[in-house]
Amino acid sequence: MATIDSPNTSTPALLRDDMPPQSRLQRLRRRLWQDDERLIQELQPHLSEPLTRKLELWGFFGFGFGYFSYVNVCASLLLPLLIQGVARDASYLESQPSTRCPADDADIPPGDRCLVPFGWIHVTPTSYVLLVNVVTVWCTIFTTLGISALADHGRMSNRLALTFGIANALVTCLFFIGAVASSVWWICGFFFVIAGIFNGITLNFYDAMIPNLTRFHPSVIQATVEYGAISPQTIQAKVKMQTFLSGGASAAGYAGGLFLTIVVALILLFTDASLQVVGFCTILVGAHIIFWLCFFAKNSVQRTSPPLPPGANWATFGYKRIGKTISKARRLGTLFYFLCTWLVLGDGLSATSNMAILIAQDQLKLDNTSLIAAALIQFVFAGGGMAFWIWMQNSKGLSPLKTVILNAFLFGLIPVYCLFGLIDSSPIGLKYEWELYMLACFFGLFMGAIYSSNRVVYAQFIPTGHENEFFALYEMSSVSSSWIAPLVCSAIVERAGVRHTWWFLASQFFIPVGLLLFVNVDKGRAEGIAFRENEIENLDPQTKPHHSSSV
Repeated sequence: MATIDSPNTSTPALLRDDMPPQSRLQRLRRRLWQDDERLIQELQPHLSEPLTRKLELWGFFGFGFGYFSYVNVCASLLLPLLIQGVARDASYLESQPSTRCPADDADIPPGDRCLVPFGWIHVTPTSYVLLVNVVTVWCTIFTTLGISALADHGRMSNRLALTFGIANALVTCLFFIGAVASSVWWICGFFFVIAGIFNGITLNFYDAMIPNLTRFHPSVIQATVEYGAISPQTIQAKVKMQTFLSGGASAAGYAGGLFLTIVVALILLFTDASLQVVGFCTILVGAHIIFWLCFFAKNSVQRTSPPLPPGANWATFGYKRIGKTISKARRLGTLFYFLCTWLVLGDGLSATSNMAILIAQDQLKLDNTSLIAAALIQFVFAGGGMAFWIWMQNSKGLSPLKTVILNAFLFGLIPVYCLFGLIDSSPIGLKYEWELYMLACFFGLFMGAIYSSNRVVYAQFIPTGHENEFFALYEMSSVSSSWIAPLVCSAIVERAGVRHTWWFLASQFFIPVGLLLFVNVDKGRAEGIAFRENEIENLDPQTKPHHSSSV
């Protein structure tokens, strides 16, 4: 484990380079690409692991630019269209199980429904999408919890992130099979489960890079050397860097999503926008992901973590370690309380987006091109929203926690607005195409800031050396709730209609807003430090860090 010497009062302040006059372009290039070599030389002797350099940060953002295309383009847009579309083509009439559903909904007999098999039950194509997501969530939870803690040991985290990221990209390229081969329409649902598992593991490792990159960043090390590891100056430097990394990762992901969505929109615009074309677009997304993961592999730095304990089994170590950590939850009360709020809030975020798409497709009868246009609007406003909220935090002193609370409350107004659609005489409530585009603007403005700032708050509570383990719990908290909303929404759709799901979804935002008001960030940070110090005291003397203060 990398450590740093204890600060002492005789350490001089680190000096900046005296640079000759430079042009504006040269200054920009230096700021973006070049490290301060004098600062590196001053700080590196304090560490046993390499400092974070700018090229490594570009690789981290490149990972986000490429990989988040799966989340922002495939999982949230192309795959719901594809899976529901192939399920609709394979469906049959409820009243006549041997008769395929007509291609046009207007030709379906009154009072009849189109159903598709899901195991031993039969559901509507919309419910089929939701139930496939439920299966994906449970499989993701099981695999992520078992693998994540392994990345906190040895030299595995970056390689595991690349392995599962590329595996997900390859599976993404195979989705087109379900669209071109109608006899195996179910294969889209199967691949969705596999891709979801790989996606959950990859996101866990990616999120865990944020505290690691922060810990070794020159600005944080400089503050630690001069003021101490738990000084207000060091804490402020960490929060600022985590905000930059988390916000930058989200912004890079939305930028990648915007780029690919434009490409996909052009493809659909100049073709017949059929399910086969949507399927081939998934191949494009997979190739895009692989290219940028290779860029990350070239520029990433793998740092060494402690080895697995003697006698530990790699297949069971992750489950045992997380079980032990959860048993000590009372010592990390703020962290686990925060996870509970994220379980509800993350549920609402993913479900609201999916239900808006399903309503637009099922009731507004919008074609794929219109839905792609809505996604483009969302990405454009997401970029502006991320820049605005990062500016609010860095320039106006708005804390990450307050950013989450404010954006969650504003996002909760979206399902409230959609509830007006239940009133027959109401002219609003997601009844017209223009409303979908308007809501896409608000989705972009608030969603990115919630995800980004939430990671920053949570990262401050994690004990050093447990990043992958606790971000596995974070991802589990997010995806484990993602089966609740689809299951509840599926039941509501089957019994009351798709628009009644907004009652449930509204509660998914206002409940966590109330819970987040009681989160004490300083207390949570102190609990994480105390947890780590207690852990070090209980280590074997030969394995204890040699320095008195760890980064």
